[in-house]
Amino acid sequence: MRLSSPTITPAAGPIRFTFDGREVDAIPGESIAAALSAAGIVAFRHTAKGEPRGLWCGMGACWDCVVTVDGRSGQRACMVKVEAGMRVEGTPPRDPARLAEAPAAASERACDVLVVGAGPAGLSAAIAAARAGAQVIVLDERGEPGGQYLKPLAGSQADAEPDAQFRRGAALVAEARAAGIAIHQGAAVWGGFARDEIAALVDAAAVTFRPRRLVLAPGAHERPVPVPGWTLPGVMTTGALQALARAQRVSPAERAVIAGSGPLNLQLACELLAGGVQVAAVVEAAPKPGLGAWREVLGMAKASPDLAWDGVRYLATLRRAGVPVLWGSSILACEGTDRFAALRVAAPDGERRIEAGVAALNMGFQPESGLARALGCAQRFATEGSGAEIGRLETVTDEEGRTSVAGVFAIGDGAAIGGSRVALARGRLAGLAVARDLGFLAPEDAAARRDLARALAFQQALWRIFAAPAFDADAIDDTTTVCRCEEVTAGSLRAALAGGARTLASLKKVTRAGMGRCQGRMCGATVARLAGAPAAEDAFAAPRAPIRPTPAAALMREVPEGFEAPVIHAPTPTRWRSPAMPLAPENRACDVLVIGGGVLGLSTALYLAREGADVLLADRSEPGLAASTANAGSLHVQLLSYDFGDKAEALGTAGPAAVTLPLGPRSIALWKEIARDAGEACGIRTEGGLMLAETPAEMEWLHGKTAVERGAGIESHVVGANELRDLAPYLAPRFLGAAFCPLEGQIDPLRGTAALVALARRAGARVAGGVEVTGIARDGARFAVTTEGGTIRAGRVVVAAGPWSGHVAAMAGVRLPVGGLVQQVIATEAAGPLIPHLVAHAGRHLSLKQGPHGHILIGGGWPGEHDPATGATRNRRDSIEGNLWVAGHVVPAVAGLSVLRAWTGMNVHIDRAPILGEAPSCPGLFAAVTSSGYTLGPVAGRTTADAVLGREKVAHAFSIHRFG
Repeated sequence: MRLSSPTITPAAGPIRFTFDGREVDAIPGESIAAALSAAGIVAFRHTAKGEPRGLWCGMGACWDCVVTVDGRSGQRACMVKVEAGMRVEGTPPRDPARLAEAPAAASERACDVLVVGAGPAGLSAAIAAARAGAQVIVLDERGEPGGQYLKPLAGSQADAEPDAQFRRGAALVAEARAAGIAIHQGAAVWGGFARDEIAALVDAAAVTFRPRRLVLAPGAHERPVPVPGWTLPGVMTTGALQALARAQRVSPAERAVIAGSGPLNLQLACELLAGGVQVAAVVEAAPKPGLGAWREVLGMAKASPDLAWDGVRYLATLRRAGVPVLWGSSILACEGTDRFAALRVAAPDGERRIEAGVAALNMGFQPESGLARALGCAQRFATEGSGAEIGRLETVTDEEGRTSVAGVFAIGDGAAIGGSRVALARGRLAGLAVARDLGFLAPEDAAARRDLARALAFQQALWRIFAAPAFDADAIDDTTTVCRCEEVTAGSLRAALAGGARTLASLKKVTRAGMGRCQGRMCGATVARLAGAPAAEDAFAAPRAPIRPTPAAALMREVPEGFEAPVIHAPTPTRWRSPAMPLAPENRACDVLVIGGGVLGLSTALYLAREGADVLLADRSEPGLAASTANAGSLHVQLLSYDFGDKAEALGTAGPAAVTLPLGPRSIALWKEIARDAGEACGIRTEGGLMLAETPAEMEWLHGKTAVERGAGIESHVVGANELRDLAPYLAPRFLGAAFCPLEGQIDPLRGTAALVALARRAGARVAGGVEVTGIARDGARFAVTTEGGTIRAGRVVVAAGPWSGHVAAMAGVRLPVGGLVQQVIATEAAGPLIPHLVAHAGRHLSLKQGPHGHILIGGGWPGEHDPATGATRNRRDSIEGNLWVAGHVVPAVAGLSVLRAWTGMNVHIDRAPILGEAPSCPGLFAAVTSSGYTLGPVAGRTTADAVLGREKVAHAFSIHRFG
């Protein structure tokens, strides 16, 4: 329905567009979500599991309202404005239209101050800095400045008498423009690679900003409310329904119920009433204020009398309208089939069922801290505020907004929840501090500090008035969806915890919670609380670049590929790890100790345990949290062009890589046995691999390469252009041919690693996480392996710690020539079935496939960064851009998809052949290291187990003996 108002009228005549073939009336300037809501349509799409979904956050943070617009996939209905004749569909396109034009060249812009976010905090900071003389640029993702609190009326409406909140927003924006500030709306920051390297899309074009100072003011989003039915269409956040009602002047239904905690719910109820919507009830979790609350009420009135009066006015308006306010009541469930129909609540007088066509839920807010965290700004865990006991990360700052990273400021609700007046005051103080840092004259502002003190006092009193009961993760029903993007239930998470997962990182990899479009914004805190994770940053989903889904086409930039990824000869073990665990009594002695819980260590433990050996596998974190689940899951068989500094090396007959060729098919066969034994497919597909050639020289090299492979017993042959087009119609038409290896394919590394863990335990191996080895010494005929939790006495030791194997082996006096390479993987949004093959290129860095969930996985040896102080790895912007350019050059459909995330992992660097077997200088200590680790893990584990048991010697080409 469209809301009524004596002063607000449509700014233009109606237009029409189609939604799933149905004609829908709209007004120019309103969002697709608003137009659909006005027509009573609340279900915008269906998930992979067939569940209907509609609007949730209403501000572009959750990505749950994505639709296809004129063939463009992944468009947020809450952000895209409707146009006449627009074709909107709730299903992904079969042939996605290109989402953006590729950048012609690198575009960079320098400025004194870059402000991210045009809400109260960001605009206030920008104005203060600009008036002091700084050149200021503001980037904001929304279509209009003002943020959530000061958002203006949509362009579809005209207001003859704007209210005080609208007037404040308009005045602030006018002040900013008068100060000469460049405000870019619709500008999405997708990555923060350094304080002076902020990657953004401005007018759909990629720009890298190089500011002297950076101010982060990205605002907040409403926290999740995981109750049964909260994913139903028609259930949304209070902010989403307020955006529809206040800014767009529509409501999805004539009757609404509002529930949760806080004054925003009261304000929305009054705004809906004024527009002609019937409000069934306002459900408030906090108990009704009694006489004991008079101190808080007086404090609020003293600090901000106008805001305090607003609260009194809201309650009086609801009372006059006969709207019940149910204090001390909690949400039990949202009911409905294909859309919301009723809210069940537990009230002091018993359970109630409130029927309505739309429900708005709010239980507090969480800062949008992803960019601050990506830049390394220190965080704190906070639980203050209405409904906030679930917890949230806030950026640590001083009173002027300085973070732990020099030159970076964080302000407003995007740093710490405090409301608009705190944001305005902190923004002004930060802007003045930034100006002083840059050498401009900017006086102290005592009035701003007084305003801040009053606003903080008001906020603290408000939180005490609206003190909701503590969040109880144990009360979430097993069937309730926690992760909206990946449709992961609380029961699935609890099952993973029962299966041994102990941290959010491992829960993500076992269940996929937090891996969707929103990158954990809507579930990270809940998952952390379910896991009982520590109240720290590592209890939340780690920010990835891009920090929000970003059109791949906009980032595609050809960069030089004549690089060799820098070898890290002694990679630092990452500082992050799951909590240390004391050694269980049964783990203080074993026949064989396997150090390292990656795919090779797990395979070794599995095959040893199946032969009756007493095996303990120890990992400093949790099994499979490093490269084994950070890789893209390629099952390689043929030689790869970028593995060699000189391509001619691949054409020899004795190189380590050529000798290793027969191991690939054997290992893939073992993977299929592992999947069979685990009772699940593990996402294994072997539909063949292609290595493409687009020049005569590359074709000539492919002929030589396949001859080497056939000589090693590998089925491989060259196909011409016509045959290639028939075999792979998804490819660009520029290729002269390809090498085709039918044995190649892919596996889901998350499922494959989980299967190995389960099978190893089933076979009798003991798998212990949180056990860091600190020393290895001889103890007679055995080894004494010291750890943080005690000493393990082992008859034999297998070092299977991947790129850190050299560090571990050195504890026993053994030198292993093992290093590391930081390499990246990129994942796009899911698409329909498109690419059955594993795709590589004879002359470029590329490894590309379509995973089991429909995502395009893109790699190819593009390097990332390694921090020797912390061991952490991170993406490089040019690697993301270059990798995407090659992918789009090969598969044009990539340009029609958005990138969900890019990540890095530490890969093994050795001489291209496995290093296996007993160390000559240390009998009883075995090495188990290989490159192409995920492909070759099972066969290398099988070989290592045979060597440990004395059944079969390791071939010299793979033996540690070859190094003398």
